[in-house]
Amino acid sequence: MCNSCLVYSVNVVILCYTIEMSKLLIKYRFESLPYIVADGKGNFYQLPHTVNKYFKTFRKLKIVLNNKITEGYRINRQFISLSQLRKKAYIAHDVIDINESIEDMPF
Repeated sequence: MCNSCLVYSVNVVILCYTIEMSKLLIKYRFESLPYIVADGKGNFYQLPHTVNKYFKTFRKLKIVLNNKITEGYRINRQFISLSQLRKKAYIAHDVIDINESIEDMPF
């Protein structure tokens, strides 16, 4: 029997929880795209708005590849590349409330 070997028992508790964001810190806005914003971490978001009587909700935009080469985003069914977004970007330090009610929307 080996005296130098010790066995420890450890109880592991895994906590699962979800965090709902209620406020978003906006670092960048874009010319001619008033409902697209970006935070400082490289994430792009679409703010709630209406387009031709259709209500668009708040969502995080997913990056897509056009022709398997150009990275960009689909905004209102149109592909906009990252280079176009960089040219249209301007700095804006805003904090917005994400949980806007539907009654606040102008339609």
